[in-house]
Amino acid sequence: MVIRIPDYDITKHNTFGMTVKCNDWIEYDSIHDLPSIASEIKDKKWMHIGGGSNLLFTGDYDGYILHSRIAGIEVEMLDDRKVRVSVGAGLKFDDLIDWACTRNLWGIENLSDIPGEAGAAAVQNIGAYGVEVKDVIESVECYDVMTNAFREFKNAECAYGYRDSIFKRPENRKRYIVTGLKMILQYDGTANLDYGNLKSEVADNPTPSDVRSAVGRIRASKLPAVESVGSAGSFFKNPIVSRELYESISQDCNVPHYDVEGGVKIPAAWLIEQCGWKGSTHGGAAVWHKQPLIIVNSDGHATPNDVIELENKIIDSVRLRFGIELHPEVDHVK
Repeated sequence: MVIRIPDYDITKHNTFGMTVKCNDWIEYDSIHDLPSIASEIKDKKWMHIGGGSNLLFTGDYDGYILHSRIAGIEVEMLDDRKVRVSVGAGLKFDDLIDWACTRNLWGIENLSDIPGEAGAAAVQNIGAYGVEVKDVIESVECYDVMTNAFREFKNAECAYGYRDSIFKRPENRKRYIVTGLKMILQYDGTANLDYGNLKSEVADNPTPSDVRSAVGRIRASKLPAVESVGSAGSFFKNPIVSRELYESISQDCNVPHYDVEGGVKIPAAWLIEQCGWKGSTHGGAAVWHKQPLIIVNSDGHATPNDVIELENKIIDSVRLRFGIELHPEVDHVK
């Protein structure tokens, strides 16, 4: 079934709560709907969204917005330890995590409570507490609008990086529609507790549900619930800098950091807080008072310009003080 609505209000389809519309809204619940939809939109302006949790609409969208309601879960036993889990792109990713944890399946529990849907998670390569979704993805299923054919990308073909994938490349954003993904989860996994203060939040020999609960408590203590305070989650990527720049900065202060391939990762939240932005406001936008990595729609009436101007002020101040260029994790949609 395909639902088409012209001049559609998408305020509830972006977690920032920007009051915006699109020319046409198209929602579908079967992959078999995509060929006809693709023929309609192929030469027009369009985009596909999930839960709208990583988007900043800078104004009304003058085109088609597509949304999947494909939300099934299928399980295939690979051996007595591992299972292949196939999910529809429209499934809420946190619902999938809850489903897996109640079945004592390991692999995605650290990603608990991240807003959004499964298809968008695969595109964005979401990550938290030392885990990225690429770690469990076997393949991503897509519809190719250009060739009018379905295609499956193996993990290596997805070219995953930090909050990046082949699907985010400019030439592919209007080509591939993610329809589902396959993941490998396991029954006898080991808890990944090395990131942040997660280890102190769980008892010995935790279950996946124990880790999920701990992640939920930590996130709730720092992050606003998008149902009550509009935001797009982490607004900036954590920058990776050279060892030389890190050592230069650390001469004057104790810099939290993680050694990674290609350099040193410094938490963007720490940089922003050091520049005095925590709790600051600009128009209807604000830096969250408990976690400076989050920009929020503080009064429910923030405009896109409020957010963008605050974003630019933060970027400028971090560059001036530390010589580090912050880059937004949030996609800006024009």
